[in-house]
Amino acid sequence: MGMKFTEDQQRVIDLRNCNILVSAAAGSGKTAVLVERIVELVSGSGCDSAQAVDIDRLLIVTFTNAAAAQMRERITKALSDRVEAEPDNEHIKKQLMLIHNAKIMTIHSFCLYLIKNHFNDIGLDPDFRTADEGEIRLLKQEVLSELLEEQFALGRQEFTDCVEYFAYDGREKRLEELIEQLYTFSGSYPFPEKWLRQHRMDYHVETFEELVKTEWFAGMMQEISALLQECKEQEKAALKVCEEPDGPYFYAVALEQDQELIAGLEQELASVVQTASEPEQSVAPAEMDSSVAKDAFEALAARVQGISYARMAAKKDDSVSAEKRELVKAMRERVKSLLGTLSEKYFASGPKQWLAECRQADAALCELVDLALLFGERLTEKKREKNLLDFEDMEHLALQILLKEEENGQMVPSDTALEYREQFVEILIDEYQDSNLVQEFLLQSISGEDDGRFNRFMVGDVKQSIYKFRLARPELFLEKFATYQKEDGSCVRVDLKQNFRSRHEVTDCVNDLFLQLMHRELGGVEYDADAALYPAAQFPEADGEAADAREKDVALGREEKQGGAVPVSTACEASIARSPYEPELCIAAISGEKGEDPKELEAKMIAGKIREIVGKLPVRDSESGQLRPARYQDIVILLRTTSGWDETFKKILEENAIPVFVTSKTGYFAATEVQTVLNFLRVLNNPLQEIPLFGVLKSVLFGFSDAQLATLRALDETGKRCLYDCVKLAAGEGESGEGSVGYGRGSNGADASLREKCCSFLSFLNRYREYAVYLPIHKLMEQFLEETGYLYTVSALPGGVQRRINVEMLLTRAESFEKTSYSGLFHFIRYMEQLEKYDIDYGETGASDENADVVRIMSIHKSKGLEFPVCFVSGLSKRFNRQDSVAPVLMDMDLGLAIDWVDPTARIRHTTLKKNVLARKLNADSMGEELRVLYVALTRAEEKLILTGTCKEDKLPQEDAAPGAYGYSALRLQEASSYYDLVLPAWQSVGRRLQICTQEELLQAELVRASLGYNSRQKLFEEAGKEPEAAELALCERLQKPYAHENLAGLFVKTTVSELKKEGMQEEAAEGLELFPEEEVVPYLPQFVKEQEKTVSGTTRGSAYHRLLEIFPFERQETWTAAKIRTVIEECKADRRLSEEYAAAINVYKIRAFLQTPLAARMAKAARSNRLHREQPFVLGLSANRLNTDFPEDETVLIQGIIDVYLEEEDGIVLVDYKTDLVKDPKELILRYRVQLDYYEEALVRLTGKCVKEKLIYSFGLEQEITL
Repeated sequence: MGMKFTEDQQRVIDLRNCNILVSAAAGSGKTAVLVERIVELVSGSGCDSAQAVDIDRLLIVTFTNAAAAQMRERITKALSDRVEAEPDNEHIKKQLMLIHNAKIMTIHSFCLYLIKNHFNDIGLDPDFRTADEGEIRLLKQEVLSELLEEQFALGRQEFTDCVEYFAYDGREKRLEELIEQLYTFSGSYPFPEKWLRQHRMDYHVETFEELVKTEWFAGMMQEISALLQECKEQEKAALKVCEEPDGPYFYAVALEQDQELIAGLEQELASVVQTASEPEQSVAPAEMDSSVAKDAFEALAARVQGISYARMAAKKDDSVSAEKRELVKAMRERVKSLLGTLSEKYFASGPKQWLAECRQADAALCELVDLALLFGERLTEKKREKNLLDFEDMEHLALQILLKEEENGQMVPSDTALEYREQFVEILIDEYQDSNLVQEFLLQSISGEDDGRFNRFMVGDVKQSIYKFRLARPELFLEKFATYQKEDGSCVRVDLKQNFRSRHEVTDCVNDLFLQLMHRELGGVEYDADAALYPAAQFPEADGEAADAREKDVALGREEKQGGAVPVSTACEASIARSPYEPELCIAAISGEKGEDPKELEAKMIAGKIREIVGKLPVRDSESGQLRPARYQDIVILLRTTSGWDETFKKILEENAIPVFVTSKTGYFAATEVQTVLNFLRVLNNPLQEIPLFGVLKSVLFGFSDAQLATLRALDETGKRCLYDCVKLAAGEGESGEGSVGYGRGSNGADASLREKCCSFLSFLNRYREYAVYLPIHKLMEQFLEETGYLYTVSALPGGVQRRINVEMLLTRAESFEKTSYSGLFHFIRYMEQLEKYDIDYGETGASDENADVVRIMSIHKSKGLEFPVCFVSGLSKRFNRQDSVAPVLMDMDLGLAIDWVDPTARIRHTTLKKNVLARKLNADSMGEELRVLYVALTRAEEKLILTGTCKEDKLPQEDAAPGAYGYSALRLQEASSYYDLVLPAWQSVGRRLQICTQEELLQAELVRASLGYNSRQKLFEEAGKEPEAAELALCERLQKPYAHENLAGLFVKTTVSELKKEGMQEEAAEGLELFPEEEVVPYLPQFVKEQEKTVSGTTRGSAYHRLLEIFPFERQETWTAAKIRTVIEECKADRRLSEEYAAAINVYKIRAFLQTPLAARMAKAARSNRLHREQPFVLGLSANRLNTDFPEDETVLIQGIIDVYLEEEDGIVLVDYKTDLVKDPKELILRYRVQLDYYEEALVRLTGKCVKEKLIYSFGLEQEITL
């Protein structure tokens, strides 16, 4: 039963009574293995059944709420399958009941669970509230402002010096930013105050002996050693080239002298390291300037600063290769550059200056850390006053519950932690590579490891640890990876290396690249046999020709694949050579002078590849498992960041008739419709704000033209008036102060139409400024949207569904804001600005169905955990972000804090020695992260992987280049500025093919496609103009022959109430009654239009409302707000009771209006007593002549229908029907649906035997009850 597991997977499932670290490579089936292990644990299969545990005695920690929900669903399904196979197994049946209370949750959810159950242990008010992130931002800003105002008022010299030190250029805001950054960074440590106090003294160094004993100085020695080793390797490689038959042999003498120079530096360095590692000796003050360590270092510094290089022989010899001559020169120049960096970064000044800089930096850093500590205290006080918690609080409060400090300062598990050790038989942690130190301490405290019980199960892939920006610590995984044994024991490591996701072409490519790029020195991972991917996925065989081609590739080996660039004009538009699944690296060449935007050029190249793939490349169908032609929905474009890229790519693809959808976490605040509403709110709060007022006037709401705005500005003859004053002046308010309004061109220069517009705007604005005094923000916005019809306006624009959702989300944010401790328009605007400032963006809510046939564009981070048949990894030429290493304060969890040396008087600053060391380490850590991000991107592909980037024409790779000759040391990798710099040499060094596309070739391809499209259209027009043939005429004649029994054409064995309702309406129309259209007409739209713009039809809207109300929890005793209704909708979407399409079609404010009616209250009361019946189907038998007097009386017709809802009350039944028709008068609905409800009434009487006392229609369009 179930899937067949590999030997390693089965070992993971079966291992017991030990700590287990599972290093699961991409696509290795870790989730399936984790689920199976859990099921085996709770069912007792594979071991003594007496060892089976209840599932609520397991703690299963996932990275996201979505992952937790998916895990719970998979476990439930697996247990259900077990019950079906073993119907008498009561223990497994019990697990299905316990699964709802099982601890399958994120770490924050577990922390919240601890706090709610043990709030008394930490003296917390149980009525706490989890703060909205925007509220926390406001609170932090408020506390920071108060703190700094207080410090300025106190006038302490230490504070003043600190401000001058860090805000030397007058940017006092920088101090606020640094304080908050310190506070946030320290929060990833289990005891943040302790960490800050420990590193407060990082620059408190009085002697050189103290300096050389620091951890960061040891790190600097290691860095210097690595740099010298790199120089040695370069010189060795250069000498090897010189020794080749056509090598520049006459350069060897200089290179050998370089080697002697480097050996001397290494010897001096070893002396420094030795003296630094010797035990400390007391040094008398008089001897501080003369010590062994200092002397050794000064000797090294003198040798570095005194480096001189031998001249390379300038001999002419025609037998020497000119290219190898230049290659050796380049290698030696690199050695010089590296040694120059060594001198500049570490030996530009001596120990005496270092100590002087440390003394000056010490005071500034101490004050900065003290301010961060004080900020943390004040913020905590404020949060306690408001009874708020944020996510960071949850982790640290949970830690307070689970740990206690003994007298000796050691942290030990609390009594509560010991209780949880007894409760949890095993702790299972998914995505362990993304844990931080706080989470590690939390889970370690409730495991039994220090009691001799090994019960932690950790699964993840350190090569996919890509959340450094969230302060994840992949080192935790790496430490266990290095210490856990592969053999059975108390701490076991199991490697899952087989990849069940991708074709061998993809895994081969990933291995080829990362065997060269990923090393232990950079990121802590060595990509070796244990880390490599081993293809195990089963795919249907492609056609014989492609299979033969793959066999040919294998037979020929890599040598056959050697070769240079293939132009896109042949590679992109023709069939894919050899295996169609061979990965590709495509480079768009940028011309020198008037080159096109590189992003657009790359997007056009991608569009050409997509056209080649769709409908041609065979891919495996996820449902049938068989091959089928690729569709747009099989394709994803992955970017390191979507910001600044996604819109360009989207535009170009759409121009090429390729449907596309952007999955983005950003873009919400930039949306025009969101900015318009926010600008109006800003103007309400303060109309003197120029930019928001300009935006509001020019928007579709008020429609001021550019010429009118220019006229308004021209009214300001003094140059001192703001735009708002100009509007008032144009309206006449600035002339007499009476607000007089006249028509015709006034003395102020405004014509009648402009004056009328300004008067109308000011009237509207003043009225809403009055509303803002007493209306809640969401009510104010609802009133604004209702009166202006702005929701309907944006819905009518291109992308209308998307725009409407964006505006409705703004209403949701307003409701969320009102739940915070803040209120009022001013604070709401600040709240939204904080969300925007700190990138707490929501992305434009996707209106696209996940199954829509579109190409998706998303960030690599967003794609983690997903897989796609065809994967483009694009934007390879985008430069890496190195901002972390040049910030004013550098922070590292191990090495602490580093700052610049600043002379505020002279306004001079330069980096301190420690900051240089930390900058190099942060750069190395950042490059390790970039390599892991690249690995995640490349391993998303199932069948076809395509990498794309751009390059200037004069720097395009040469066909005969040998980029692999230099090697890939950690230092060399750190010199890369983009993925392109990393991938290209590694790609070519293993002989993979490269495709280069020029602008001219792309233009030519576009012209060819345009001409083909023109010819196709001409052919269609010619076909349409032909005369019909005789056979066509004969067929038409037969089809138009009259039916012999026309009078019985409407007699069916079964019909529906809806059909009878239509017939009833037609009869009334014949009597002269006015009829109304049943639904809005939905015109036919071609498929390509539907893909670009999806609108909600009346049928879909009606079905969506009916479905929601069918499953809506009326029994809950709630005051239904829009936010709560959205929560219900999201819950229904999550458990798949409501589709994405239906959810998008529902207007929550219409639902809220219904839920506030007396009818809804009656329904809720009936639901709580089980007397509410929804979507009740029925079949009613009637004599045929009741439907039509021409029909025989003895024929019975079955009438079927579904009653929306009926409720049983003491004195009879209330029949209710929902209608979403867009009508203006209730009489229209009565006329349309009277026949339908009459049949419903007859069916109910027969069904229940009770009378129907009321027949009601609830109209969502009119938002009212209608009694028939």
